[in-house]
Amino acid sequence: MTSVADKSILLVEDEAILAMFEKKQLEDGGYSVTHVNNGENAIQLIIQADKPFDLILMDIDLGKGLDGTQTATEILNHKEIPVVFLSSHTEREIVKKTESITSYGYVVKNSGFTVLDASIKMAFKLFEANELTKSKKEHLETVLHSIGDGVIATDSDGKVIRMNPIAEKLTGWTHDEGVGLDIKDVFKIVNVKTRALVENPVDIVLRTNSIVGLANHTVLLSRDGSEYQISDSGSPIKDLNGETRGVVLVFRDITAEYNVQSHIAKQANMLNNVLDAVIGTDFNHKINYWNKAAEKIYLWKSEEVIGKSVMEVLKTDYINLSSEQVMQRVNLDGSFIGEVIQYAKDGSIRNIEVNQVLLDDESDLPIGYIAVGRDISDRLNALRRVKESEAKLTEIIESAMDAIISIDQSKKIILFNGAAEKMFGYQSLEIIGQPLDQLIPINFRSQHDNNIDSFSKTGVSRRAMGALGEIRGLRSNGEEFPIEASISQISVKEEKLYTVILRDVSVRNLSESKIQKLLLEKENILKEIHHRVKNNMSSIFTLLTLQARAQSESSVQTILYEAAGRVKSMIVLYDKLYHSETDNTVSLQDYFPAIFNEIVSIFPKSVEVKMNILEEPIELNAKLLSSLGIILNELITNSMKHAFNEINHAVIGLKIFREDKKLYLEYSDNGLGIPESVSFENSPGFGLQLIGMLVDQIEGKISIVRQPSSIFLLEFAV
Repeated sequence: MTSVADKSILLVEDEAILAMFEKKQLEDGGYSVTHVNNGENAIQLIIQADKPFDLILMDIDLGKGLDGTQTATEILNHKEIPVVFLSSHTEREIVKKTESITSYGYVVKNSGFTVLDASIKMAFKLFEANELTKSKKEHLETVLHSIGDGVIATDSDGKVIRMNPIAEKLTGWTHDEGVGLDIKDVFKIVNVKTRALVENPVDIVLRTNSIVGLANHTVLLSRDGSEYQISDSGSPIKDLNGETRGVVLVFRDITAEYNVQSHIAKQANMLNNVLDAVIGTDFNHKINYWNKAAEKIYLWKSEEVIGKSVMEVLKTDYINLSSEQVMQRVNLDGSFIGEVIQYAKDGSIRNIEVNQVLLDDESDLPIGYIAVGRDISDRLNALRRVKESEAKLTEIIESAMDAIISIDQSKKIILFNGAAEKMFGYQSLEIIGQPLDQLIPINFRSQHDNNIDSFSKTGVSRRAMGALGEIRGLRSNGEEFPIEASISQISVKEEKLYTVILRDVSVRNLSESKIQKLLLEKENILKEIHHRVKNNMSSIFTLLTLQARAQSESSVQTILYEAAGRVKSMIVLYDKLYHSETDNTVSLQDYFPAIFNEIVSIFPKSVEVKMNILEEPIELNAKLLSSLGIILNELITNSMKHAFNEINHAVIGLKIFREDKKLYLEYSDNGLGIPESVSFENSPGFGLQLIGMLVDQIEGKISIVRQPSSIFLLEFAV
C-alpha cells in the first residue's frame, strides 16, 4: 500500500485563512497538498491541466460559482478519484446529497486533524477496494464470454436472464431477444430418432433441485432451422440461504464428435492430436488405446495402462447412476454422454465430460468401447463464479433500503424485493403476477396508469426520484400512505419492462411542518445571536480601548487600537444584521458610513472624513461585508499610524461607485505616500498582508497610487 508521503491532495477551500490552516495541518501529517479557492480552478487543474491527485478534499460552500457538490460531479464525470467533503454543515439533507455523488467521506470542519486524517485514510482504502471489486466483476464477465460452451441462466420461473455468445450462436437467439422468454422457447430439444420433444433440463432442475444431465441422442433446434447434436447439464443457482433462485444450463455442440466416434477405431492414428482424452477398450474393458491427451489429463503414460482394466486405472464416480447402469445404456442405446468425476494417477480429481460409445467394426458388429473425455474443471469453476456473482446481484437488490418493483407491459408484477415486502405488507410469492393496481388506491389508479403510459411514449430510459410528484400507495391492510417514485424502462424483444423505486415519505411529510416551525424559530434565534455577539464584541472592544489608553508605550498602544478597530468593524456589522429585515444581508449605504466613523473615532487624532457613496441601494451578504469591513479597518488604521505624522489638517476620503456589475471602493488620505518598497506581498506589518489575502478571498482586485498621497482602489463583482 502507498505510504502517506506519496499521497497528493487537492484542497478546494474558499476561506483563505482556514485554507492556510488546513493545508499546514495536512502537510504536517505527511501529505502533499495543493490549494485552490473555487470549483472552476479545481476542474481546470484536474480535467484540463490533467494534474494527478490521489484525493480531493472538497468544501461544499465555495462562494459564487460552482459549489462543492457541483464541482465534484463534474470532476467524477471525467475521472475516477476519491472525494471527501469537508464542511461546517451537519444538516441531513446536505450530507445525503453528497452521498448521492460519492461515498468516500464527509468530515465536519473543526473536528480535529485526527478525524480528518482517519477519514482520508479510510477513503484511500475504500477507493482501492472499489477498484479491486470492479476488476473482479470485469474478470467474471470475461470468463463467462470466453467459455467454449453455451451458457444460459434462468430465474426460478424458467425465464431467461443471461446468455453467452456461444449460446446465442447455437440457439439463434441474441441475448437481448432471449432475456425474459421462457427457456422452452429459446432452448428447444428433441430426440434425434423419434423427433419427440425432450423434457427441458431447466424444468427437471427446478423440480428436483439437483444437477441433471441431458439424455443421449438429443438435438437442439436452432431458431434459423439448424440442428445441433448436443450434450448439456443443468445446475441450480442458490442464494446464500440455500434457496434455489434459478438454473444455469451449460451445453455444447457435439455433432461432429458424435459422427466421428462411430469410426474412431479407424482413425486412431489421428487422435493423438485432439485435446480430449480418448480411451479404447475391448468388451472386457481392457485398455487397447490411450492417446496423448489422456496421458496429460490422467497423468498415466500409455505404456503403463495398455492391457490393464480401465476400472483398475481410473476410479470413476457417475452422477445419479452406477457404472453398471451406464454400461447397460451404452450397450442398449449405443452411447452415453454425461459428467463424471475421475481420479488421476496422483489422486487428484478431474471433472470430466465423457462420451462413451459402442465401437463397431466394418460389418457393424460391436468390438469394444470408446470413451472420449474432456476436462471441464476450469469450466465448472467459472460457472461457480458466475453463480456467486448472480447471488451477489440478488443480494444487492434484496438489501436495498428502497422498495424495488418491476412490471411487464401488462403492468403485472415480476419483481418484488424485501423492502417492498416491508413497505406494502405482501410477500413476494403472493404478489408476483398480480396487477400493479393492487398496490395503488382506487382514486389514484387511473392517474398512475396515465403516468406510466405517457412515460413509455417519451423514450426516456429513466426518470429521477420525485419527478412523478407525490403519489399514494396502498398497504395490504388497506392503509394509504404517500410515496415518491423513480421509474425506468427497458425493451426486451419489443416488450417494455418497467422498474419503479419507491420511497415511503410519510415520516418526511410529518417532519416538514415541524421544519417550517423550526426555521421560524431559527430566524429569531439568529437575530438574538447577532445581538449577543455584538454585545460580547462590544465588551471586548471596550477592554481593548481601556487597555490601550492605559499604556505608556505608543507601540503597544497602537497594537491595541488596531485590534480594537478590527473588533469594531465586526460590532457594526452584527448591529446592522440585528436590525436588518432581510436574510443575513446589510445595506452598503448603512454599513460603510457607520464603520468608517466608528473606527476613526477610536484614535485620538482629529481627522476630517469625506464620503461620496452612490445613492443606488445595494444589499451585500454578511460574509462579504465582514471581509470589506476588515479591509477598511486596516486602511484607516494604516493612515492613522503612518500618514499624518507631519500633517496638521488630516483628511480621509471614501468614494464608492459602480460600473456594470462591478463595485469600486476608492480610499484616500492627504498624508505621506506609501514607499515603493512596501506592497501587499512585502510589508513589515500584518495589515497589508491581511488586506491582500482578503481581496483574494472575495475574488477582487486592489491597486495603489503612492504619490503625492496614498489612494487605494478596490474592485469586486456584485
